[in-house]
Amino acid sequence: MTSSKRSLVLACSALGALSFLTGFAAAQSDPISIGVGMPIGGQNGEYVKRSFVLPTEFAAKEINAKGGVLGRQIKVTVEDTRNDPSSAVAALTKMINVDKIIAVFTAFTPLTLPQLPIAEENKVIVVAGAMEHPDLTKSRWAVRMTPTADKAGPVIAGAARKLGIQTAAILSEENEAVRVTARSFTQAFQKEGGRIVGDETFKITDSEMRGQLTKLRAARPDTIYVITSRGRSMGLALKQIRESGIKLKQIFSNQLVEDKEIAEIGGNISEGVIYTTLDVDPEFVARWKQANGFEPDSNAAKNYDATMMFFEAIKRANSTDPAKIRDAIYNFGPYKGTVGDFRFEGSGEPIVFPILKIIKDGKFVSYKP
Repeated sequence: MTSSKRSLVLACSALGALSFLTGFAAAQSDPISIGVGMPIGGQNGEYVKRSFVLPTEFAAKEINAKGGVLGRQIKVTVEDTRNDPSSAVAALTKMINVDKIIAVFTAFTPLTLPQLPIAEENKVIVVAGAMEHPDLTKSRWAVRMTPTADKAGPVIAGAARKLGIQTAAILSEENEAVRVTARSFTQAFQKEGGRIVGDETFKITDSEMRGQLTKLRAARPDTIYVITSRGRSMGLALKQIRESGIKLKQIFSNQLVEDKEIAEIGGNISEGVIYTTLDVDPEFVARWKQANGFEPDSNAAKNYDATMMFFEAIKRANSTDPAKIRDAIYNFGPYKGTVGDFRFEGSGEPIVFPILKIIKDGKFVSYKP
């Protein structure tokens, strides 16, 4: 090979190496892309934005202000899943193919379960921080940050029986995770000698529940257990229960009673309600309120925790490879979040249990039956 040809080959090799290194460096400095797929439109959209979308955006903003993760900023892409399973699948597919996400933050059983096969096929992590349906974590690509739906019902049943309540009725949203909670309550309450005298459901889009309440009033229950997945529905249910004239010893509910929309719908309609939730760290509440202008409920805190744990898992894995991040989460061990202590031991199912609170003078107070 002549000297000139040798020089040309060396020059080309150097250019190729420089191009590779430049591309590698660019890839290493590109943002880490995550997606948020939530039903942000419609009559319940404002609650979803407050407690399901904003927590991930807020966590990303905080982590980016500290330099990001592995020296890279976090990019959050939000897509509307429109309360429709096919739209949820389409939104996830778009975020995978166009936005190149490594994880999707999602919620609500009818929308998330259909997404799992797409996520598994594309090796994308599904983080459903506040989703309670037990089937979620049957997938090896899914993670939650909340007790499963079957854990809340027995806690409420135990509290009811300690209060001497003999008969109960259930008013719940037509949602499979919600119905898991209702069934677990029924089984535990009956096991302890109580009787279920009514069980009525409503659709998430319903604003009228008076027909169901007329039936429940005729059954004369000692208590009604209200279970929903949106703050607006909880507010409407409580308002109409108060207006119905049903004489109750107690009202029980789930954590949606903490949403700020309850007071907007009916003032003090939630006063005295006992419910299952997780305890939110006061320091986080103050920081969130200063930044966003309102107090977070436990769903917001769960979604914030899920996002922050995901970022920590990236650091532990020292990689943005979704499989390595997932394995880091599954073997995380103890995690101290804004809603208490969690533990992950080999799966995306955290070891954590709900507590009871009661609303007194408009405040969320720990309750011991």
